[in-house]
Amino acid sequence: MNIRKVESILYKTGRVLGDLNAIKNGTFHERLARRAVRRVVNRMTGKIFKI
Repeated sequence: MNIRKVESILYKTGRVLGDLNAIKNGTFHERLARRAVRRVVNRMTGKIFKI
């Protein structure tokens, strides 16, 4: 198992724990909205800079 795989597992675990915490606090929909906005902005930025 390499570093990338461990890093990926840790990030996914962190995201799931954050989701569970948001569900508990009642802010899950806000979290999903932020995630969607981040995806759109990243796509637009990628098209602008095309590295």
